[in-house]
Amino acid sequence: MNPESALKIEYNHSDYDELLRYYSRVFKTKYSNEILELPAYYGEGYMKLLALPNGLKCVLGDYRVHQDTIFHRKKDNRHFYVLRFDEVFEEENGLEISPKSAVCLTNTNFDWLLFEKKGAHIRSLKVQISEEWLNDFLKNEPCGEQVRKFLALKTGSFNYEPMDNEYKLLLNHVLSPDCDERFHLLYQQNRIMLLVERFFTNLVKRLSGSPQAPKITTGEIERIREAEECLLHDLTKALPIDALARKVMLSQSKLKDGFKQMYGMSIYQYFQKHRMQKAKAMLVSKKYTVREVAKALGYESMNSFAKAFQKVFAQLPSEVSRDVIV
Repeated sequence: MNPESALKIEYNHSDYDELLRYYSRVFKTKYSNEILELPAYYGEGYMKLLALPNGLKCVLGDYRVHQDTIFHRKKDNRHFYVLRFDEVFEEENGLEISPKSAVCLTNTNFDWLLFEKKGAHIRSLKVQISEEWLNDFLKNEPCGEQVRKFLALKTGSFNYEPMDNEYKLLLNHVLSPDCDERFHLLYQQNRIMLLVERFFTNLVKRLSGSPQAPKITTGEIERIREAEECLLHDLTKALPIDALARKVMLSQSKLKDGFKQMYGMSIYQYFQKHRMQKAKAMLVSKKYTVREVAKALGYESMNSFAKAFQKVFAQLPSEVSRDVIV
């Protein structure tokens, strides 16, 4: 993918209807009857809003892109989850190769970058899940508290699952309903809920088979979230752990252990990951030189910045700026 020619789309919309209206302005195309038809210069196919009677909102997509595209969803304090089902078919020497596919539960606590290569065929379903909806969904389930606690602890990471044949079949039923056309909507809504149910059923099975993690209270979860916000407030310099612990009124050991349990890495690793993600987003925008990015993120030494960037992305910042994004 070449950043020079890539279309770059930044957003932080929490309403899917507003998001598709925004896309219609970006693509300079019409959005009507909750369907966005992609213009010929950009691609072919559609994105469609689908609201379920139970309050969930979804975006269905079945399209091919004619140019490289970078979608950058920015962190949003209006917290919600996004359950994604994606199949991406790419071409090699003019032939479509085996699809890349995955199921992923992410959330708005961090930035998200998605790259779509020219010629790719994307088939996807995104389900927006609010905390209120999830709590209501789980409140009468025996495993509900276990799932809520797990998601709170994993607030800074993704939950990936391979897309097996059953997932693919259900996704295909959503995108290409094989039923009496008078019942397409009911059929799609039913299959979407089967996908949601299957994801959470599999999640519970994985949790049941995993060793018990050290206990962490709800109050500690909130304090560690507060620490995460303080940590990322200024990406030019990491706040010392002792100062961070005092700020949120936790012991250093409780903060370090709880942070790793929630975010899957140490406090410094988490800070560096977000620092370098910010650096990459700045480089991809083509508005800044490598030197300007390094300076903006608090690096006095270009060599130190290059090493830190390469450690996270396995490539030098100059390679992103000049040529390829991986």
